[in-house]
Amino acid sequence: MKQEYSIKLIKKELLGETCAVLTFACPEIAETAKPGQFVNLSCAYFLKRPFGIMSVDRESKTFSVGVRKVGKGTEKIIAANEGETFTVLGPLGNGFCFDGVKKLLLVGGGTGIFPIYFAAKYAGENKIPCQVINGYRCKNDSFLYDQFSCTCSDFHVTTDAGDLGIKGNVMAYLETMQEEDLADTTVMVVGPGIMMRKVSEWAQSKGLTCYVSLEQRMACGIGACLVCVCKIKAEQEGKEFVHKRCCKDGPVFKAEEVIW
Repeated sequence: MKQEYSIKLIKKELLGETCAVLTFACPEIAETAKPGQFVNLSCAYFLKRPFGIMSVDRESKTFSVGVRKVGKGTEKIIAANEGETFTVLGPLGNGFCFDGVKKLLLVGGGTGIFPIYFAAKYAGENKIPCQVINGYRCKNDSFLYDQFSCTCSDFHVTTDAGDLGIKGNVMAYLETMQEEDLADTTVMVVGPGIMMRKVSEWAQSKGLTCYVSLEQRMACGIGACLVCVCKIKAEQEGKEFVHKRCCKDGPVFKAEEVIW
C-alpha cells in the first residue's frame, strides 16, 4: 500500500509561543491511523520530521499533529500558512494495542501529550474507562488542557512550577493512587525517556501491563536506515538484548522489554 501522499495544510492553531496543532487533509491517513502511530512530514531542511498523530477525523478525512519548535526544521513547519502543501509518509509504526484492555491509565509529558490525546479519544469512542495524567512545566505550558478536560472526565495535571494541579512531575500524582483503583488497569505512556522509565518502573511494582512509545531520532521512518534502533531484551532468544527499529518495530513497546 502506498504510504506517501501530497497533503494540504487546512488549519493551524498556535499553542503559545512554541507549539502548534496542524491539521491536514488526507483521507488515507484519516481512515487508517491508530493511536501511537506517527507520520513523517516534509521539511525545507533536508529530512522529513516525525510527529505522533494527535487525532483523526474520519468524516472530514483529516488528521492533526502537534509540533513543538525545537530547531530550524520545526520552526519552518510551524511557520507554514494554511493552504500550503507537504509530502507525508504515514501512518507509520506500530501503535498501542487495546485488545482486552479493561481500564486505561494514560500518562503524557512534553510532546508525548499530543499522541496521548489520540489514545484518550479512542478510549472514549470505544467505551474504555480512561484516566489521564499529564505533566507540564507550568500553567502557561499546559497545551490541550481544555481538550483533555472535555474528552476525559478523569483528567489530572501536574506542573513542575506548581501553578496548576499537583506540584511536581507525573510521579507525584501516580504515587497517590490506591491499589484498589488500579485493578485491571493497562498503562500507556508517551513522553521524555526519564519519565517513561520512572512510570514503567512504577507500573511494574504494581503488577500492571505498561506500554511505552519510544521517541528516538529517526531519518527514513520505514526501517531502512537503522538510525533509530533501540535495545530490547531477548532472553527467550538466548541473548541479553536485540536491536529493534523504533520506527518499524515500534515506536510502541512493552515497557518490561525495553533496556533503558
